[in-house]
Amino acid sequence: MPQGHRVRVIKGTGMELRFMRGWLVGLIVVFVSGTAYADTSEGFRLSQTCAGCHGTAGASPGNTIPILGGQNAKYLADTMRAYQKGEREFYVMNIIAQAFNDAQIGAIADWFSSHSWIDTPTPNKASKAAIGAPIAAAKCVECHGPNGKGGDLGPRISGQPVTYLAKVMAEYKAGSRTNSNALQMIITRDLSDDDIEALAHYYARLR
Repeated sequence: MPQGHRVRVIKGTGMELRFMRGWLVGLIVVFVSGTAYADTSEGFRLSQTCAGCHGTAGASPGNTIPILGGQNAKYLADTMRAYQKGEREFYVMNIIAQAFNDAQIGAIADWFSSHSWIDTPTPNKASKAAIGAPIAAAKCVECHGPNGKGGDLGPRISGQPVTYLAKVMAEYKAGSRTNSNALQMIITRDLSDDDIEALAHYYARLR
């Protein structure tokens, strides 16, 4: 752990503790099995802390875990800093983020962002995606772009897992996602559960 950082003890629920144990097991597997990347950069070395959950090069293997490879660097860095400061709360990420200084967070974000987006299996339904398309055009394109690949105002959401997207939107709607900007909360508060599901399928299907 970098010098000068003090880890804040955070109490977690049973589910969070199980998630933490799973993350530690995954991290051990990553280091024991090695990696296919002949990369000696600082960003790569530090990014291996994330590989247990987010996959090598940020290609997430899970339906509730976002893909990081090819994501907007500023968004990634801002999110890590929010976890570090406790402005966004998730037991595992709050602990992990505290291990890095600001320059290291920037290096991790830049490393993931430098990669091309890696599509991972994201099961979705065409019928629900069709319902989500006009909702996305009306509410999402201004920040996330017409193809969902993001930009200065928002992260890439196209190709992310359905379950993850639906979870995030539901949290914005409920006001339970800390470090949320006001615009996201305003946009989602008028969405029905069916709207959220349709949007999640639409963006998971979009490339």
